[in-house]
Amino acid sequence: MSARPSRRSPELLRVGDRERAETADRLSAHAAAGRLSIDELEQRLEAVHSAVLARDLHAVEADLPSTVRRPKPHRPAPLLPIAIAALLAAVLATIAAGHPIPPLFIAAVLLWRAGAHRGGRTADLLRPLGEPRPRNGA
Repeated sequence: MSARPSRRSPELLRVGDRERAETADRLSAHAAAGRLSIDELEQRLEAVHSAVLARDLHAVEADLPSTVRRPKPHRPAPLLPIAIAALLAAVLATIAAGHPIPPLFIAAVLLWRAGAHRGGRTADLLRPLGEPRPRNGA
């Protein structure tokens, strides 16, 4: 045998008991969903347990839909309602203390920065004079 590692296709890699068990579980799920009859399931399970290479396992499932579900993309919580609630609480607290002006300036700065961060029209204020407005995607 050669000491150099060869580049083999993943289909030519040998499989172990774990891969066979995972494939058998997926086939059972397909049978439970009504995609396979009991006889067909038994035939495919025999093929799974005698599989040596990954391509043997893939061939058993080739005509079945994938059972792997894609996770939904994580959406961060919207910050605007939280910011408004915090600002309202700060305004009410300063009004109760007798100083209602500072939260309004803080709110103006926060809203201006949020607009600049999101690429809104306030981002134009950060652009040097005479510099053209960037196009979308640039």
